[in-house]
Amino acid sequence: MPFYRWDEMKRKNLAKPSESTGSIIIGDHITLNRSVSGPGRIVNPHFHGCEQILNVVQGTAWFRVGDEEKTVTAGEVIHIPVGAEHELKNIGDEEFVYLSFKNISEDWPPQTAIDAAREVAEEAANK
Repeated sequence: MPFYRWDEMKRKNLAKPSESTGSIIIGDHITLNRSVSGPGRIVNPHFHGCEQILNVVQGTAWFRVGDEEKTVTAGEVIHIPVGAEHELKNIGDEEFVYLSFKNISEDWPPQTAIDAAREVAEEAANK
């Protein structure tokens, strides 16, 4: 399926360290997910075996990658190297929305994300 609309995709919790919900598209070598964190919500410190690039779409969050931390807002991009511990907290009054690009690795995507992507494909096939 080559075409998607985020607003037509169900949002689910895609990975355990996160209080965010999101939708995911899984390709042969890369994944793209759109995640949404409500005010005060967190993504606990974690790391994984894939590189990650986040594009902040909306909102304000405190973000840490390794020893560096910053308040990020819409339009900013965050690069997370393989194995770098990272975390975030939505410190704004609105939803924090970001796009996350990750290469497929031994620990990404987790089964919860694979199941969510499968549901999207099945729903699209039934339309």
